[in-house]
Amino acid sequence: MADSNSQTLSPQLHASDNSQQMSLLAPTFAYEVPKAIGGPDAPYIEEGMMHPYVGYTSSAVSNVEQDEDGISYYIVQEGDTLSEIAELFNVSTNTIKWENNLGSSIRAGKELRILPVTGIRHKVVKGDTISGIAQKYDVESDDITVYNGIDESKLIVGEKIIVPNGVKKKVVQKTTSQSSRTYSVPSIPAGSGYYIRPTSGRVTSNFGPRSLGYHYGIDYGAPTGTPIVASASGTVIKTTCGSGYGNCLIIGHDNGTRTLYAHASVLYVSTGTQVKQGQKIAAVGSTGRSTGPHLHFEIIKSNGQKLNPAQYVR
Repeated sequence: MADSNSQTLSPQLHASDNSQQMSLLAPTFAYEVPKAIGGPDAPYIEEGMMHPYVGYTSSAVSNVEQDEDGISYYIVQEGDTLSEIAELFNVSTNTIKWENNLGSSIRAGKELRILPVTGIRHKVVKGDTISGIAQKYDVESDDITVYNGIDESKLIVGEKIIVPNGVKKKVVQKTTSQSSRTYSVPSIPAGSGYYIRPTSGRVTSNFGPRSLGYHYGIDYGAPTGTPIVASASGTVIKTTCGSGYGNCLIIGHDNGTRTLYAHASVLYVSTGTQVKQGQKIAAVGSTGRSTGPHLHFEIIKSNGQKLNPAQYVR
């Protein structure tokens, strides 16, 4: 969404006999939340169902209809964009595209199915294994088993499961004089030193699946006012990050990735600012959906997949 001209989105209700209308005004947790964590990546539990965290600033906070699989339904309004809807529901644009078989545009009146987390749904076919599904969508097996509460014995042909942080692998055709072969687009090298630690303090929450949820970054617990620096050089492309993130900014980098810095007490840079690695860009705080002062930090690929910062930060 634009920093100053964000459009308010108003979801319409999905008429379905097997769906339930849930109020999002009074979130509660079914498990204890550790100190100094937060963000929209931790859904809340109500009446035995998991709910996405929809922004306080949107009229969508009043009601969201959801089916038994946690899928939300949204009717596209005149003027909506995919990026705005994705930010509202805290998922990647590709998550919406893949689930709804969309191109680059949407039309008003279309009903969208929106997953509760960034990722993709997979329909189980005969011969599927957890490891095979994980490899297909470029995730770890634990991402699937922990999130869905399943193991190999619970894979049922024909059923759909959510693969959190999963992506459709992009392939390129490379032709040689002897044959034409398909290669997966190479991933960003881990541990290359491209990124540095963005703040001090201990890690209070790691990247990966949680009970009935998924954490898409690393949380660093530190006192309010502790400097936050740019993990890599780049350009500030946004100073709003969606619901739950509080004061937040996103930096775009030359290698095609973006880094996200959330819950800040104050931002020192604005959209369009060129920053150098190690430059102070914000200060630690506890704004947004947070249980204490900390930095929520993400590394995001161009396809929307989020990387484990622990593997890339030096």
